[in-house]
Amino acid sequence: QGVSLSIMMATRDAITPLKIVALSAVVNVIGDALLCVWPVRWGVSGAAAATAFATLFSSAFMIRGLKKKGVLPKIRLPTKKELMSLTEFTGPLLAITITRLIGFVSMQRAAMTLGVKQTAAYQLCINLIIFFLLFGEPLSQLSQTQLPALIDAENGNQVRSNLKSVLALGGFVALGVGSLAGLSVFFGSSAFSSDVIVQGLAREAAPAVFLTVATAIFAVTVDGAMLASKDFGFMLSQGVLTMLMQLFLLKTWCTNLSDIFATFTLRLGSYAIVSLIRATLGYGALGRALRSGTGIFKGTAVNGAAHGESDQAVRSRIPV
Repeated sequence: QGVSLSIMMATRDAITPLKIVALSAVVNVIGDALLCVWPVRWGVSGAAAATAFATLFSSAFMIRGLKKKGVLPKIRLPTKKELMSLTEFTGPLLAITITRLIGFVSMQRAAMTLGVKQTAAYQLCINLIIFFLLFGEPLSQLSQTQLPALIDAENGNQVRSNLKSVLALGGFVALGVGSLAGLSVFFGSSAFSSDVIVQGLAREAAPAVFLTVATAIFAVTVDGAMLASKDFGFMLSQGVLTMLMQLFLLKTWCTNLSDIFATFTLRLGSYAIVSLIRATLGYGALGRALRSGTGIFKGTAVNGAAHGESDQAVRSRIPV
């Protein structure tokens, strides 16, 4: 499903995936009712079965949509060259994903050391965090769809314009979705737990949940631009450094749930800030593209044609 969605987004068609995902959600809800409530009461197993069926359902429609667009590849064994090209991307991405998973696991372990009630409240909060983080994925996909061609062409003006728009949108979405996440924890904790103590602990962590979700969504937006520039070496090094920082803080600093979520916020926030500073200074593929001129003419276009001069007038000033 994820691969099909990425291909669909690469064709700049966001409407079809939206319809499919919305229909899949309806199928999931109906499946939960049929397999968990009536006529079959399978409990957690029924919910898992409903989710699995909804995923297969959406995947089938995604594949059908790709086939209609004529971009569905034929299933065959990849060549050695294709495998090497794929490994060039999947290797670093796998390592980056592992560093992030280590962070999540370490947060869970830190919560478990605080006690049973704190662990239950942490689980309530992290589930809501993961749910609201899904709203940031389209922002990452947006950058990965539009930026690669502009970066490869070193079209500085278009890269700057696109990046500013995406980051501005990411900032607004981060504040909005982060606020919803914090309010959901503060006012809706009773819907997820009947334990008054767990509800109280979750409410105390609501401001931290807001900061975590807001920072994470903005970081996901920046991460999409970094993925588009294929700057995997920098991403991996930053992933390892921020992971080590988070592990250190989890062991030496955390005494409550808010502290645990703060380590996640600091990790993602520092990654986003360092990435933007690096690009602004002109380092990496994204930075070089931002510093470049407008495509083929580069500095010539900025100094001449960009100010309304004709190509002939520009060429007349070029020393022979």
